[in-house]
Amino acid sequence: MEEKDDTPIKLIKDSLTEFHGAMQLRDDFAIRIGRRTTKIIRYSMLGMFMLTLAMFYLITTLTTNMSEITERMNQMAIYMENMNKNFISVAQHTQSMQFSVENMSQHISVMPIMNNAVVGMKTDMQGMAQDINKMSENIALMENSMKTMSADMANMSYQFTGLNRYVGSMGYNVNRMAAPMKMFPFP
Repeated sequence: MEEKDDTPIKLIKDSLTEFHGAMQLRDDFAIRIGRRTTKIIRYSMLGMFMLTLAMFYLITTLTTNMSEITERMNQMAIYMENMNKNFISVAQHTQSMQFSVENMSQHISVMPIMNNAVVGMKTDMQGMAQDINKMSENIALMENSMKTMSADMANMSYQFTGLNRYVGSMGYNVNRMAAPMKMFPFP
């Protein structure tokens, strides 16, 4: 009976040994999981710390450059106002150009009439040029006539000189012929 008694103890002992091995295995797994979890937490905390440092650096940079950013935003607003004024000015100039183009189209409508007048003036100028050419020819003829007249006047002057001589000679002859009459007492 002792054997019988020993069997349940041995069974309990084996069961406890198995239980103790299972518990040891479970503890080893828990320790391994704990170590891995600790590593994960450490790396996560290190990452979070680095992110926190980066965030503080960004916030510090933002706060130190905030005045410059505000100044640039104000400059951009001024540039936008100037652009708006320039756009308004461009719109006004465009309207002025449109008005000028409309006025020009009214003034250009006179151009065909002016063109016809210029063509008429050209025709008149050609006629005048022809008349001036004829006048030039007539003046040349007149000049020739004047030269001929001048030569004739010179001839006439020469002939009058000769005539004066003859008339003078006639006066001498008349005086000579009248000399016997002077002897008579006639008044």
